[in-house]
Amino acid sequence: MNSDPHQPLAPPLPAVTTVLFDIDNTLIPTRAIWQSALHAVAARLASAHPGVSAAVIASTYVNTSDRLWGDYDHALAPLGSHTAARRHVWEVALREAGIELGERQLTAHVDDFAHRQMRAIRPVPVTTDAFRRLAQVYQLGVITNGDADHQHAKLKQAGLDPYFETVVCALGNGHRKPHPAPFHRACEDLAVRPEQCLYVGDEWDTDVVGARAAGLHPVWITATGQPPPGSVPATRFTSLASCLAVLCDHAASRPIRETEPT
Repeated sequence: MNSDPHQPLAPPLPAVTTVLFDIDNTLIPTRAIWQSALHAVAARLASAHPGVSAAVIASTYVNTSDRLWGDYDHALAPLGSHTAARRHVWEVALREAGIELGERQLTAHVDDFAHRQMRAIRPVPVTTDAFRRLAQVYQLGVITNGDADHQHAKLKQAGLDPYFETVVCALGNGHRKPHPAPFHRACEDLAVRPEQCLYVGDEWDTDVVGARAAGLHPVWITATGQPPPGSVPATRFTSLASCLAVLCDHAASRPIRETEPT
């Protein structure tokens, strides 16, 4: 697989039986969706609190979210659920922006933010068609650091859920990527060895470095086409679409699996 003339590395596709994917900003462009939802809810909050601008609300939320999710094990994991964590992040951010909401208002606001993001996810026909073709040849799965409820809902909303034979959601289930545990859990679910798997993700440290350390062959989706920040070998694509196109080309020359996912 050679996605870039300056990137000669090619994973050993003849030995690969399984392709695993990250969800956020790999299968689904959640960063852009998140930003759009944030600007909308920040504008709505600013209209109800004239002393605070939408820009201040948005930037305060971004900073608070980065800080608390970056210290997930200490700051958010003790809260017990992804819903409680999301609520806490908003509560802290709004307080730092000078906004205090009542219990009901805060719950409604957090729910609105989540629903706006989920509603913005749409199936992409060319993507779903590529996965239909790939599922005829490869075992497909997902490894995500998100929580089970939201990540399964995202896959369903995107029309991708029928194609994955395992969905490993690390949030609330012990170690998160880049720890090897989620990668090895997916391999166990599909009864394959790590060296039989490609892992496609967008985060260098979490996805590429984590997959390689766990024994999988990493594939890096980097929209900017930037060079790797480290020495870990990984094939590089600038988009999911270009990656899927190459995978489908390889799949076309391989036999259809005897047992396909239902």
